[in-house]
Amino acid sequence: MIPTDPAAALILVQEAHELASQVRDARGTARALILLGGALLAQGEIQGARLAFAQGRETAVAAEDGVTEARALNGLGLVARADGQYGDAMEHHLASLHAAQAYGDEVGQARTLGNIGALQSELGDHELALHTYREMQQFATRAKHVPLQSAAGVNVVFALHELERHGDVIGTAQAHLPFIRAHGLHQHEVVLHVNVMASLVATGQAEQAAQVGAQCLPVAEQYATREQLTHFRITQGQVLLETGQLSEAQALLERALEEARRCGWVPQERLALGHLSDVHARQGRWEQAYAHGRAVQALDGARRVQDLDRKARVLSVQLHTEMLHRESQAERARTAELAQMAEHLAAAQHHLVEQLRHDLLTGLPGRAQFQAELDRRLAVAGDDPFSVLFIDLDRFAVVNDALGHDVGDRVLQQVARRLRATVPDSGVVARTGGDEFSVILRSLGEPGHATRVAHKLRTGLTAPIEVDGHVVHVTASFGVALAPRDGVDVITVQKHADIALHRAKQAGRNGVQTFDLAMGSETAAQLALERDLRAALTRGEFLLHYQPVFDVSSGLVTGFEALIRWAHPTQGLISPGTFIPVAEEAALIVPLGTWVLHEACRQATLWQVSRAVTMSVNVSALQFEQPDFVKTVREALRSTGLPPGQLILELTESAVLRDPDAAVAQLRDLRALGIRIALDDFGTGHSSLSLLRRLPIDALKIDRSFVQDAAAEVMVGVAVTLARAFSLHVVAEGIETEGQRALAQALGCDGMQGYLLARPAPADEMPPC
Repeated sequence: MIPTDPAAALILVQEAHELASQVRDARGTARALILLGGALLAQGEIQGARLAFAQGRETAVAAEDGVTEARALNGLGLVARADGQYGDAMEHHLASLHAAQAYGDEVGQARTLGNIGALQSELGDHELALHTYREMQQFATRAKHVPLQSAAGVNVVFALHELERHGDVIGTAQAHLPFIRAHGLHQHEVVLHVNVMASLVATGQAEQAAQVGAQCLPVAEQYATREQLTHFRITQGQVLLETGQLSEAQALLERALEEARRCGWVPQERLALGHLSDVHARQGRWEQAYAHGRAVQALDGARRVQDLDRKARVLSVQLHTEMLHRESQAERARTAELAQMAEHLAAAQHHLVEQLRHDLLTGLPGRAQFQAELDRRLAVAGDDPFSVLFIDLDRFAVVNDALGHDVGDRVLQQVARRLRATVPDSGVVARTGGDEFSVILRSLGEPGHATRVAHKLRTGLTAPIEVDGHVVHVTASFGVALAPRDGVDVITVQKHADIALHRAKQAGRNGVQTFDLAMGSETAAQLALERDLRAALTRGEFLLHYQPVFDVSSGLVTGFEALIRWAHPTQGLISPGTFIPVAEEAALIVPLGTWVLHEACRQATLWQVSRAVTMSVNVSALQFEQPDFVKTVREALRSTGLPPGQLILELTESAVLRDPDAAVAQLRDLRALGIRIALDDFGTGHSSLSLLRRLPIDALKIDRSFVQDAAAEVMVGVAVTLARAFSLHVVAEGIETEGQRALAQALGCDGMQGYLLARPAPADEMPPC
C-alpha cells in the first residue's frame, strides 16, 4: 500500500505504532517505526523517515531482533540514497546485508541486494547491477518470497536493457511475465513492459512495441505509481515517434516532461528531452531540437560529475568495510558457528568489493578504481608527472551487430590482454566503458614518451583477432593528456584526454592525438559553428555552385558537379572544407545532403530543356549508410522529374571501405533505380583490385593529387588502364595547366574538370551546354 497510497498508509502505520507502544511490544514498535519510515520516505519527508528508521533500529537492537534491525539499516540506506549520499547509502546497505546474513534472513538479503543493485545501476555500473540482481533472485527464490522474486526478475530485465542486450530483454521478459500475472503484481507488469517496449523500438520493431503499449495501458493507468506512469508515457512517446505519429508523440512527451520536472525525476526528464529532440528534428524544427539536445547534454554533464564523486565515496566505504572486517575476524572466530558465519560474510564482502573495483569481463580495474588511482597520483604529481590515455575502439558496434555480443565480449578480452601486455608494469590499464579503455603511464621525463607508447598500443591492436572461426580487425583512437600540465584534478585531466580522443576520431580514427590548449578553444569554436549550422538549415542559408565536366575529345560540357556553399549572414561565403567536417560530426550531414540532392536534381531538370547533361552529387559516408537512403534518392528523382540516367552519385573509397559488403548491396539497389555511381578521389584510399571488381560502379574520378603529381603520367596511366579493364568511364580532376589537359587527352581519359577549364560558380554563370 505504501508505494500506491503513501498518505493512507501513513495513517494506518501511525495507528499501529501507537498500539504497539501502548502494549509495550518492543518488536512490534520497531517494525511499526520501519513501516512509518517507509511511508514518510514515499511522501518525500526525508528527515522524518531518517528519524523513524533510526528509532526503529535502536528499538530492534534493544529487543534483540536482528531481522528487524537489518530492515532498519536497509531503510537508512534508502534515505541516504534519496538524499544523494551514496557513500552513506552503501555503508547502511552493507551493514544490513551483514545483519541479515548473521541471522540467516534470506528475505532480508534479497531485499538489500536489490537496493545495492539499484545503487550500482544509478552509478552506471549495469553489468555489476545485473550480477547483483541475479543474486537477489536466488535468495528470493530460496525464501519463496513472491514479491521479491518478481522484483528481482524485473530488475534483471532493466539491467539487460541498460546493457543494450535487447534480445535478452525480450526473451527474459516473456519468460517472467506469466509469474507476474499469476500473482497479480500489476506494477511489476508495467515496469516490465516499459523495458520490452524500449527494446522492441531499439531493434526496429516499433509496431510490436505499440501493440504491447496498447495492451498494458489500462494496467498502467490503474495500478502504476506516478513515476512509473510517467516513464510509461515517455516510452509510449518514443513508440509514437518511431511509428511516424509525431504530433501525438510530442504532446505525450511534453506532458511527461512537465511531470518529471515537477517531481524532480531527472532520469525521466532526460529521456523525455532526448525523444522530444528527435521529434523536432524529424519535423525540421532544428532550433527546438538543438535546444532539447543541449538540455540533455547539460543533464549528462551534471550527472557525470555527480557520479564521479558518488563512485569514489562508494569505493571508499567498500574498502573501509573490508578493513574493519579483517580487524574483527579473529574475535568472531571464537566459536565454530561464529567462524563459519564470518567466513560467509568475508566471501560476500570480498565479492562485492571485487565487483566494484574490477571489470567482470576483462578482469581489469573498473572506472571507479581507475578514477581513485588517478586521484591518488594527481595528489603527488608534482614529484612524479604522468600521462593519461583514453582509448576508444573504432566502430566496435559493427562487431556486436554482425557477430553477436558473445563474440564482441571475447574480442574485448583479447584487446584487454594486448593492452596489459604492452603497458609497462608501472602503468594502469582499466576498462572504463563498453568499448573504452583508459591507461595511466608513469612519465620517463619527456612528453613524447606517452605518444610513443600510444602508437605502440595502436599498432598492437591492429593484428587480426580470431574468435570462433571469425577474423576480426580492430582499430582504436587514442587521446593523450599530461598531468599535471593538462590538469590537477580528475575531472579536468579526463576532460582534456577526452577532447584529444575526440580530435583523433575527427582526424579519421585509428590515430593518436595529444591535448594542447588550442584544442579547447577549437572545441568551443566548433560548438559555435555547429550551432550556426543548425540555424542555417532552418533559415535556408545554403546554396549550390556548379563545376562543369568537359568531354576530353570534343571539349564540350557533358555534365556538372554540385558543390555546396554556405552564405553565412556575417562571415559571407564559407567553403565546405570548413563546415562539412562539423556537419558530419554532428550528424547534420544527413539533412544537409538531402537538401543538396533535391536542389541539384531540380537544377539539372531545368538544364535538360536545352541539352541532356548529367548532374553529379557528392554523398557522405554517413548519408550513404542511412537505411532509407535509396528511398531518399528515389523521392528526389520523383519530385523533380529528373531522368535517373542523368544523376551521378559520387562516393569516396573510404565510404565504401567502412563496410564493403553492405556498400555493395546498397550500390546495387541504387543502380536499380537507373542512376550512375562514380568512385571519387580514386587512388587516395586503400581499395584492392578484388574490391574494385565487386563494386557495381560506372565511373572513376582520378584524384587531383595524381594529376598534379610529378609522376602524373605513370599514376594516371595506371588508373586509366584499371578503368578500361573494368569498363569504367574515367574523369580526371584538378586540371589546372595546359600540360595536365594534354596528359589527360593523351592517356585516354573520357572527361576532365578543373580551374583551367571552369571554376565552380552559381547556375546562372555556367557556360552554355
